[in-house]
Amino acid sequence: MARDVIIHQINDWSVLNSRDEVWSKVDLSTPELNFGIHKFQGRLWSSGYVGVGRLYDKNGRYLQSSGKEHIVVVNSQYGMEPWHMLETVMTDDEYDDYIAEMDADGRSLFQVFYDQPLIKLSQDIEQDGELLYALSFVTSCYGLCKKGLKKTMFHQEENYSSKVRGKIEIQKNIRMNTCKGRNDRFYCKYIDFTEDNIENRILKATLIKCKEIIGRRFPATLEVSKRVAYCMNSFRRVKTVRIKTSDFNGADASGLYMYYKPLLQQARCIYGQKYYAYKTEEGQSIAKSVFTIPYMINMEALFEFYTRIVLKRAIDSNKYSLDRYSKRLFIQKGVADISEVERGIHLMPYCIPDIIIRDNDTQNPVAVIDAKYKPNTRSTRADTHQLLSYVLLTGVKKCGFAFPGAESKAKIMRSTETAALPLAVDSIDYYELIFGNDSDNANISLFTVSDFTIDSIPESVVL
Repeated sequence: MARDVIIHQINDWSVLNSRDEVWSKVDLSTPELNFGIHKFQGRLWSSGYVGVGRLYDKNGRYLQSSGKEHIVVVNSQYGMEPWHMLETVMTDDEYDDYIAEMDADGRSLFQVFYDQPLIKLSQDIEQDGELLYALSFVTSCYGLCKKGLKKTMFHQEENYSSKVRGKIEIQKNIRMNTCKGRNDRFYCKYIDFTEDNIENRILKATLIKCKEIIGRRFPATLEVSKRVAYCMNSFRRVKTVRIKTSDFNGADASGLYMYYKPLLQQARCIYGQKYYAYKTEEGQSIAKSVFTIPYMINMEALFEFYTRIVLKRAIDSNKYSLDRYSKRLFIQKGVADISEVERGIHLMPYCIPDIIIRDNDTQNPVAVIDAKYKPNTRSTRADTHQLLSYVLLTGVKKCGFAFPGAESKAKIMRSTETAALPLAVDSIDYYELIFGNDSDNANISLFTVSDFTIDSIPESVVL
């Protein structure tokens, strides 16, 4: 049951107000629950997460004052809209690779705390968590449907002509066939299996609800449409019914169908949301959720994936391509696998640049871009060393960083009045690319790589 709450609205990667004593009670040892809140140089900072959730104390309990729970609402200080970015990333053909790589590193792109009680928020709180739940559910449901739907055993009776299935029901066969002289017919009872059970009815109803939520915010993209259509086709033998809260009590996810449990839990939380209606200044009636499921989004990882996808869509795929995500570039010459690396030396075995653009014909790298979810006005020694090491390793003539911002553009260097800054390292051009919420529609000049030009995002490349 959602309780009364005390809301703390903050931005990601920001210093927290030391005069608010609630921050001194936060458990800093569980950043995975407390939005990465940490201490740096004697001050408390938020981290690269946005979302809505409860704050936990050092004993693992919800922080409360006078019976009210302390709730944190974290937004992007750069004005980045995570929902459009998430929708873009989740529908990319490399999405499964992104998630698998993060899982291998013990990280996650987002977390939805379905095991926690819902949080009640006021009308003026900006949050679109329901879109995250919907996208998450569609993705999870797609994976479940590929595994196969649960089937339930039931007894079926039927009067067959010239064949027997299961066993003959003697009394019914005499009454319906023998007494009527129809010795060619057999009334049989047999065991059959059906997908039309309560578990699948719950998932189908939730899938339809999630489809409506996504449709209110975004036009259905090709990939989302494919996934929803695939799931709906899998549920074609399942009745569409109205789901009640009591239906979840009869759902079973045990044995071979344990993989149903997370989906049923998600469905229960989504159906636990309540909505109210209000009118905008234009008079449009809007339905908004009163409650939200606690969630956290890793904006650093999301921005990296989003930057990669925007650039991938912008280049001419017939001439240029991006190296697959998280590709290892081994520093030792002639090495293609970690098992071949020289052991017992101080040099690290490989680097993993965020984005490498490669010429399809020569297979030579032409540009390397590193995505940084941080301000573009403050230089960092480690970032500089990182980018220059990528240049040394790949041999490219063009390099740069991608940063978040209010408006998508290529930062103009004041010393040259161009988007490029020549470096004193073998005629290498350096760029800073700013990606905002308008990246899909921006008509901006980005950078030139030899004869390779990106004139707009995501319009075609002009050579």
